[in-house]
Amino acid sequence: MIVRMVRMLISLALLFAMLYGGKLLSILIPIGISDSIWGMLLLFTCLVIGVVKVEWVTPSARPLTRYMTIFFIPICAEIAEHIDILESHLASFVLANIFSTSLSLIAIGLFAQWVFHQK
Repeated sequence: MIVRMVRMLISLALLFAMLYGGKLLSILIPIGISDSIWGMLLLFTCLVIGVVKVEWVTPSARPLTRYMTIFFIPICAEIAEHIDILESHLASFVLANIFSTSLSLIAIGLFAQWVFHQK
């Protein structure tokens, strides 16, 4: 039991270290990318390179991802509170979503074709 708690605390400390590393990167490289995105990129890079093992992060990452939907409840409540603003700009939101989704699918398709033709 104590060993599991220690592993959980170490993995949580590692995730927080990546988050604060992302905060430092956003200060050093001020290009408009948020702290948490920098932290995820830092964690991804460390996982790919092998500096951080997946087993080190799993004890705290698994519960966080399992209950991630709970973190979106305040956002949904705020959207429901400001539904009138959403309704007034609904056409813009729908167009932006359709355009960005289409653009993403086209870009991914072109990139996949390029990758598959490289072989």
